[in-house]
Amino acid sequence: MPEIAEVETVVRSLRRRLLGGRIRRVEIYDPKLRGFDAARLKGRVIRDVQRAGKEIVIDVSTPKSPRWWCVHLRMTGALLWRPGGIPPTDRHLRLRAALDRGALFYFDSRRFGVMRLCASPDEFAPAGIDPLSRDFTIERLADLLRGAKTAIKPWLLRQDRLVGFGNIYASEVLFAAGIDPRRPAGGLSAREIKRLHRATTHVLLKAVECGGTTISDFADCDGECGGYQRYLKVYGREGERCRRGDGRIIRLVQQGRSTFYCPSCQQ
Repeated sequence: MPEIAEVETVVRSLRRRLLGGRIRRVEIYDPKLRGFDAARLKGRVIRDVQRAGKEIVIDVSTPKSPRWWCVHLRMTGALLWRPGGIPPTDRHLRLRAALDRGALFYFDSRRFGVMRLCASPDEFAPAGIDPLSRDFTIERLADLLRGAKTAIKPWLLRQDRLVGFGNIYASEVLFAAGIDPRRPAGGLSAREIKRLHRATTHVLLKAVECGGTTISDFADCDGECGGYQRYLKVYGREGERCRRGDGRIIRLVQQGRSTFYCPSCQQ
């Protein structure tokens, strides 16, 4: 599932390709997307592409008719840009948006992705704080953690607290901060909260710089894979030696999700 760094990577690649383009028509191939009113996109010019949490937001507003085309890729969704507009042959093709200088294709093998058309930014504003925004401060993080009894790893996955986290970066951030993923979120000391804040910023910015993490098939709209997988310290490394000390990476399951950590380095 694309996490915050992957969605940010897709947004940046789409911004390079789509800005100023006029949508000529949108063709839907998946009945699950029939509720998406694609006809209202016809003739609109793409003003901006931004990210709201894990959601891609394409601004197609006019002065009299504000509209935002919102796309949540979920587990297997992908957006691919083709300058020539030639449709790729793929049975997982769900939607094609033809622009005046190319086309945008939406693929989704498991069909969990969601598209919607919003009339106000309030409709797509995330519930939690974006860890890549200026609102993410040590003080705000401490306020959010105060009194929380949930283990810190599952806590990080709560989108109503911090938006954009998934299994990969939650595990990596906790390793970088030296915090055991089983610790109660509300029990972290002021020093640990500071470390957690610093690790979150460092890991996520580095992941964005690398174009995200490609474990299986993630790519931006140009088909370019991410490179942060080369820097993973714990995720997917069960049984391997820790790159910081002498411990071995352990995998455990928390609330049905895999967690990777080093018991020697994370206390």
